[in-house]
Amino acid sequence: MKSNRLNLIDAAVLVLALFCGLGFVAAKAGHAGVNKVIEGSSKVAIEVFITGLKTRDLDLFKVGEKTAITVRNQPLTPKMTIAKVEHNQKQISFLSADGKKVVAYPDPANANAHDFLVTVVDTEAPKTEDGFVVRGQKIKIGNQIELEGFKYRAQGVVVDIRPEP
Repeated sequence: MKSNRLNLIDAAVLVLALFCGLGFVAAKAGHAGVNKVIEGSSKVAIEVFITGLKTRDLDLFKVGEKTAITVRNQPLTPKMTIAKVEHNQKQISFLSADGKKVVAYPDPANANAHDFLVTVVDTEAPKTEDGFVVRGQKIKIGNQIELEGFKYRAQGVVVDIRPEP
């Protein structure tokens, strides 16, 4: 004889289905993660500062090319586009002879060391009250980030993230 009572496995499946349904409804309502309301999405520019990269190739990062991004050992796919590149030779500071001001000169000990400011652009990133979420990773100023292309793999730090018009 069969009983019409609910056994433990059936009850667990029913509760799991209920939680899945609630999660789906919450996601459709605009809640991301743990009660983070998505305020909108926009194209974002992420500025990455790479200091002391030793290279002779000053055209390493080319505007318009794609670069792979890694944040917290998690690769972000697909690749992002390089929008802007600035570079300077690594500088060192000295006090002037009168001791009143600081002057900067190229570092003679590291003639091949350069500082790069690379701006990469993502097509769409959700914005929450905590900041931008780029491909599932929250990106903020100070995050360590790695750029990788055909000839390079360089670590830098995020110095700015902003919406692009």
